[in-house]
Amino acid sequence: MVEDGSVLVSLEDLVKKPYRELLAYPNPSDESVGSRIRQLKSLGIEGLEFEGPLRMGKLSVLGKGVVGLVFRGIAENRRVAVKIRRTDSRRRSMIHEAAMMRAANKAGIGPECLGSSEDVLEMQFLEGQRLPLWISSLKGRGRKARVKATVKALLEQCVRLDAYGLDHGELSRAHKNVLVSKGDHPWILDYESASLMRRVNNFTSLAQYILLSGRFSRKVIRILGPVDRDELVKYLRLYKSGRTNDAFKSTLKMLHF
Repeated sequence: MVEDGSVLVSLEDLVKKPYRELLAYPNPSDESVGSRIRQLKSLGIEGLEFEGPLRMGKLSVLGKGVVGLVFRGIAENRRVAVKIRRTDSRRRSMIHEAAMMRAANKAGIGPECLGSSEDVLEMQFLEGQRLPLWISSLKGRGRKARVKATVKALLEQCVRLDAYGLDHGELSRAHKNVLVSKGDHPWILDYESASLMRRVNNFTSLAQYILLSGRFSRKVIRILGPVDRDELVKYLRLYKSGRTNDAFKSTLKMLHF
């Protein structure tokens, strides 16, 4: 047991059903299960807690993607997030994602990468809500100020990633890749598609997602008030042209941030 009453499943018990079914999802062989247990042990992870918002059969996890499943784990008496590669993933290992996460960390962005192996990525555990749930949960006075502060912080993070040369690659779908923790602090997650080799589009992608298109942007505009779309598009084009500082400052001014 851990301090909040969750049940910790030890590494030894992960070989059993139903745990093994998720440990080496979706095709758990004795070899793949054993390999992942050895990798967890090598990273100092003592066990996994099958808790989270996503139900898979009899168990729950923090998340599920095309590359891996994300679990709560315990290492050195503290909670961590553990992403374990799916056996049917097109990614051959977690090495690239770990490298991209460490690069983001150098720019001061994202949860801390705590360790990695071929099939396992150990990360800082974060409590929070995905962007759509977070904005839907905001009620009463102060809502506009909270949204302003969080959106501004997100855009600032994108500018820092752009300056570092790391393109996240998935911020046009920020509902899957941004978590908001206590204090309305936003975190950019999931670096499996990130690259240091292609042109960066973090700021423009996120600004479009939050302010220009889709259901989430409509929720934001209802809270913040109307946005001059033509003027914003002009600043995004200016940003792409290389005048990043001028475009960023102009965008914030237009939004009254």
